[in-house]
Amino acid sequence: MRERQPKAGRRSGAPPKEPPPGERIQKLLSAAGIGSRREVERWIREARLKVNGEVPALGAKLGPQDRITLDGRPVRLHAPTVKELRVLLFHRSPGESLDLKAATSRAAEHLKLPRSAGRWLAIQPMPPVDGGLEILTDDGSWAHRVSQGVHALTVDYVLRMRGPLNETLVDEFRTATDCEGEAMSILQAEAKYGEGFNHWLNVTVRATRSAQVRHWFAARGVIVSRLMRVRFGPVHLGHDLPRGHSRAMLASERNALINEIDAAKPALPTPDIA
Repeated sequence: MRERQPKAGRRSGAPPKEPPPGERIQKLLSAAGIGSRREVERWIREARLKVNGEVPALGAKLGPQDRITLDGRPVRLHAPTVKELRVLLFHRSPGESLDLKAATSRAAEHLKLPRSAGRWLAIQPMPPVDGGLEILTDDGSWAHRVSQGVHALTVDYVLRMRGPLNETLVDEFRTATDCEGEAMSILQAEAKYGEGFNHWLNVTVRATRSAQVRHWFAARGVIVSRLMRVRFGPVHLGHDLPRGHSRAMLASERNALINEIDAAKPALPTPDIA
């Protein structure tokens, strides 16, 4: 009797085909604009984020059938599509809160930012007391890439000073290398002395936070009453962007920013981030 042959494409005893691996939870939620990778990790540690009712492990992979909740509310991820990169330049007034931590774009309505399917993320935002140029995006992957290298960029601040500012103090600031134990890199400082109590100072720094500049002068009896960021690497705050307004960052500006970050990365070691 002729033996029956197995059907084509079928192997006797072959193991079932495994489903394709999913994306890591931090990467998936970051790319969807739900939160940065660091925020997602914090939500997991605080047991605020759950998958199928349980707190996942850091780096756990998600499948299409997994149910995600944040603080008990469902987190809906859109099907992966090729979306246009959205990056904004925003002129923030000093003292205006840049509160973008909510999981929806409604948190940014008071800033009059464009609506987004995800949420706006700020690249190295200024402290609330300061203002000026802010760079925002709703793409978590782009935000992560840029945030890893912005410490190596040069930044311009404009300061309004109140107190006994003089050329001797400005010279001392130009050569300052630390503030309360934190490293500083002052590349340029140019004072414009006023006739009254207020003076102006244009400063170029690298890997130096605005709070460090404030503290340095405060320790010497000079109060920085206003501090504005007017340049972030190759991106400038132009007169065409009034306070409280935003505009789309041009592709040429985005490319220039990425190119300068890539060129500047070897100049400084990656800082430890607390």
